[in-house]
Amino acid sequence: MAKNRLVAKLLIILALIILVLIMGLAGCKDDGKRKALAEAAQARAEIVKFKAETVQLKSEVSYLNEKLAAANQAKDNLQIQLGLLIEDSNATTTDAENVQQENTKLKTLLAEQIKKTGELEKQVETLKAVINALQARIEQQKATEQPKATEQTQASK
Repeated sequence: MAKNRLVAKLLIILALIILVLIMGLAGCKDDGKRKALAEAAQARAEIVKFKAETVQLKSEVSYLNEKLAAANQAKDNLQIQLGLLIEDSNATTTDAENVQQENTKLKTLLAEQIKKTGELEKQVETLKAVINALQARIEQQKATEQPKATEQTQASK
């Protein structure tokens, strides 16, 4: 805003210089002098105009430099965030690989346990068959011994 005020003041000064020169030219009788004064006034006016434009351009350059610095800072922040995201992604990938390896180990262990369980179930069935056979023998022996015991009890009476 201060720069815009400066530009406005310079333009007012330019207008005043031109007005003074025009008034001075009105009193001159010599056309060559008048023409030279008019050209000098025009040159001065252009110099003031160029100075005002220079101030305006410097202001715009300063503003654009600030914007560029802010954009560069934002870019740097995004690069840092991208680096962190890549690290997180790599860590997640490593974790997933570890979980997959653990899963494979557990599947192998489960298969081994299932196989052992099947073997144990076969052993249990074999033992049940042996127990049943033994119980049947015991029953047979009891049956054959019971008549003998009944005969002995009757004979002793």
